[in-house]
Amino acid sequence: MEELTTLVKLHNKALSKALPKLESQLKGFKYLLADFYSFCTERINSPSKYGFTEGKISCCGSGPYRGIPSCGERSNEYELCEKVSDFLFFDSVHPTEKAYQQFAELIWSGTPNITGHYNLKALFEQ
Repeated sequence: MEELTTLVKLHNKALSKALPKLESQLKGFKYLLADFYSFCTERINSPSKYGFTEGKISCCGSGPYRGIPSCGERSNEYELCEKVSDFLFFDSVHPTEKAYQQFAELIWSGTPNITGHYNLKALFEQ
């Protein structure tokens, strides 16, 4: 995962530099830049701060961290948590509804350090 993480960080850094340039070059261009990587990383490292019990183990799956995508497979055994809202991730790749709700709220009304130059609410008010 290190290689992918490095690529994500490089992409996010380059994009955060390119968008302000585009805004200055293109009349009427406005943007929202929400960093989903940092959003997830904060919740993985400090789940209780965001209302989760577990940030690293998925609600449904098998193997270490329930990270093997076997949830719902008839031929594979898998574990399923009792309370999905306690978990950041439902399975190995999908955040839970609670996590997506938090992300949507940040995109809608987050501060510039979260959403970039504008949040979604500010873009709609333009």
